[in-house]
Amino acid sequence: MQDHREELFLKSVLDGGPASIGPEVVQFDITNRCNNNCVCCWNNSPLLGVPSPEKKKDKERQLPFGLIKRTISDLREMGTKTLFFAGGGEPFMHPDIIKILRYAKKSGMKVCINTNFTLIDKWKARAIVDMKIDLLHVSLLAATPDTYAAVHPNKSRKTFLRLKKALEYLLLYRKKKYQEAPVPFPHIDLYYVIFNKNYGEIEKMASLAMELRANTIEFTPADVLPGTTDALLLNEEQKAFVLREVKVQHDRLEEFNKREGGRVTFIEQYDPFLKRLSPQEATQGRYETKTVLNQPCYVGWSFLRILADGSVAPCLKAHRIPSGNIYRNSIKDIWNSEAQQLFRKKSFALDPKDAYLKMIGNDPGSSFGCINSCDNIQINIEMHNKFSDILRSHGRIK
Repeated sequence: MQDHREELFLKSVLDGGPASIGPEVVQFDITNRCNNNCVCCWNNSPLLGVPSPEKKKDKERQLPFGLIKRTISDLREMGTKTLFFAGGGEPFMHPDIIKILRYAKKSGMKVCINTNFTLIDKWKARAIVDMKIDLLHVSLLAATPDTYAAVHPNKSRKTFLRLKKALEYLLLYRKKKYQEAPVPFPHIDLYYVIFNKNYGEIEKMASLAMELRANTIEFTPADVLPGTTDALLLNEEQKAFVLREVKVQHDRLEEFNKREGGRVTFIEQYDPFLKRLSPQEATQGRYETKTVLNQPCYVGWSFLRILADGSVAPCLKAHRIPSGNIYRNSIKDIWNSEAQQLFRKKSFALDPKDAYLKMIGNDPGSSFGCINSCDNIQINIEMHNKFSDILRSHGRIK
């Protein structure tokens, strides 16, 4: 049985027109400022070279609290269910991050954060738990101090040890506060971008997750840029190793959970990761040849990304074709703007020959950006599994 939101969403997709309800999920890039220079980052990797004056200025952008607050209020009225604070910088670099999180939680929406965790002290750790933040993606990239320092050139072994200690404190505080609760807050996900500098630590990544008793561990292949970060791509031998090792660790975690008497720690999006990394083209940074073209894109009716300059991208990789800007228009007006409508039409048809789709993704030289890396792929898969039979029966898809 469909709920009211699903009915309105499905009606919009069937009509191919304006959305009858607001986006279910919205990502906020509240700041572009970051204290890390992860080698795989498309914003701050040292492999990108010296940034231009324009790029330096962009790295300092962040949204003011008043504008964030007003936009969250509008999204609540529109029916948005989940806010995700992530993107171009480290959320905890924003001076008003705790105020932002508190306001978001009081708005009744699910709140998720993607953080490198290096700025979390005991006070912030307790605040995260006390506010009942729903999900914490902890981006580590490594399972040992040496590798952490190697893939974060401006950090050291001590950074990793301090980060791990802070994470242990948060998990201990969570356990004490929610010892009687069936679902403690937040859900802890250890997030690993996999590339040729860290691929050998997958077993240690799983061991760390079990040691900490993190809820989930999540892998994703590095999204690269030609001539710079593509130096991090896995070769065929490394890719084969990763595919084997992730399967081994999946089985190892299953045994761990059996011994613990419940689902303590598991790999999130296990099958999608294997599917994305398995194509031959994955060694060239094209991960979606077995996913994107097998279904239409539903994201135009379900998701938005708000960037630190106020521009609104219709999907996670559509920052070069924004639908509007919250400095000039309300998110309500942008949601069914002409530009958003165009994205819905083009992305649902998903014609690889359409020049419009060259603007998707981080690689300006790609002829079909969606084929490289789709960060909304899981949302699309879930929606297609849920609604494809109905859309097919109405002739909307074949």
